Amino acid sequence: MDIIFGVLVIPTMIFLFPVTEWMQWHPDYVLFYILWLYGVWLLCRKAIGPMFTQDVQGVVLAAGSLFLVLVVTFMMTLTPVDFPRERMGALQLHQRAMWILLLAVISAGVPVGALRTRNRELSSKKEEEEEQQNAADAINTRRAEALSGMDRGEIQLKTGYSIVHVPVTAIKYIEGRNNYACFHLDHRKDVVSQITLKNVMEMLPEGKFARVHRSYIVPLWRIEKRSGTSVKLMGVEESIPLGRAYKETLNNG
Repeated sequence: MDIIFGVLVIPTMIFLFPVTEWMQWHPDYVLFYILWLYGVWLLCRKAIGPMFTQDVQGVVLAAGSLFLVLVVTFMMTLTPVDFPRERMGALQLHQRAMWILLLAVISAGVPVGALRTRNRELSSKKEEEEEQQNAADAINTRRAEALSGMDRGEIQLKTGYSIVHVPVTAIKYIEGRNNYACFHLDHRKDVVSQITLKNVMEMLPEGKFARVHRSYIVPLWRIEKRSGTSVKLMGVEESIPLGRAYKETLNNG
């Protein structure tokens, strides 16, 4: 779009006016204004148009930028330029051409910039949703493979004066906090219970979870990658620390 407009449209519009005659009398002025038109196009295309897709502050900033462009162009029209044809209506011919070309460039540049920015945002959002869906599908697949044949589908935890049933498949990881354990779960609030991680390991299905740190237990099927000091889990943004004393246990798991 930029190439088509810059190479074909703007030159065609410019030569609808007596540019050849102007060039014979004031080539510096004509060349400067042509460069100004291309600058306005890029400004509208790259900055002002995208601003209109943002919040109210962005729209106000875009409107202010357009006003500044008009002011600068108006100042340019005040430059005294003598041509053989001095007047045509209320404006000199070169002034009329300047405003016609400027408004044409703005009318094309702003919508193109706004639409392209909006399309990129929608495309980026779609890619992000696809990545999230692929990650969720991968987690579900690995979860189903890992938990196939598992006898216990949930564990019971005491929280205050009530008993909470926590599905094993919903556990993202378990964090130890002194004599309490915090169960981080998929799509639901965390559950905190007064229980040690040692007792938690005894409640969990054997071979499906591993203690990777004195304060963390993770599901083996969620492990996406690991380094010498941390473990990355599928569906979890933060990395889980990996203690040296638990590396061998994790390797065996």
